[in-house]
Amino acid sequence: MADAPDLPADLLPLHIAALRADRAMTTAREAGGDVEAAREAYLAAADALQAHPFWEERRLAGQHQGFWQASLDAAKAALADEA
Repeated sequence: MADAPDLPADLLPLHIAALRADRAMTTAREAGGDVEAAREAYLAAADALQAHPFWEERRLAGQHQGFWQASLDAAKAALADEA
């Protein structure tokens, strides 16, 4: 996969939400905040991301890992653009 693969448009917001929730969980832990609430938010975001039907299609095609990395990279780039 030399070029970035095509990803469904509705996947990026899900991956961004999971990254934000992960970062919030880390921040809560470092600040002595409510880690359990942050963890629950992260799990909900991660579950929504993993439940997207695109991933099952990629698993069946043996392409999950490469597409997951591409989705993660796109989400990180989107968050970096916001900063």
